[in-house]
Amino acid sequence: MNKKQEQQILDYYSTTEKCIHSKTHSNAHQTVFTKESDKYQWIVLEQKSQCEVEVRQTDNHGTITARDNYELTGNLPKCVGVERICEGANFQISFNADEINLIYQFGEQGKAETCASLSAILPQIKDSGTEQRERARQMMIKRNKV
Repeated sequence: MNKKQEQQILDYYSTTEKCIHSKTHSNAHQTVFTKESDKYQWIVLEQKSQCEVEVRQTDNHGTITARDNYELTGNLPKCVGVERICEGANFQISFNADEINLIYQFGEQGKAETCASLSAILPQIKDSGTEQRERARQMMIKRNKV
């Protein structure tokens, strides 16, 4: 992974507070970024292979809240797997490639617009399991977890 790809991925997780490179916790296989004011919030980029990177993000308690996988082919890193901790529960919600593409396709400028677009297609879903997962995903987006 080159520095440009690293920065592009890091920008996906950026907030108003800047993340800084932690030389103490980084090594040859992973690069660790921390929030300046919080020693528990980390973004870890771990090289899995020459063209695969896993990104883990923690909350202010050090709990992993996101685990995403990226493919490093072409100019932009491509997200190929997304997992989010379901708030208030002890399980993760996984997004498959088709669901990630749906979010990108119907994603608007903000979470309210994205949720509105996804809500518009919800009545077209016939499978109850898929419908329940989509409702859970909308809740995750509304809570800024995606």
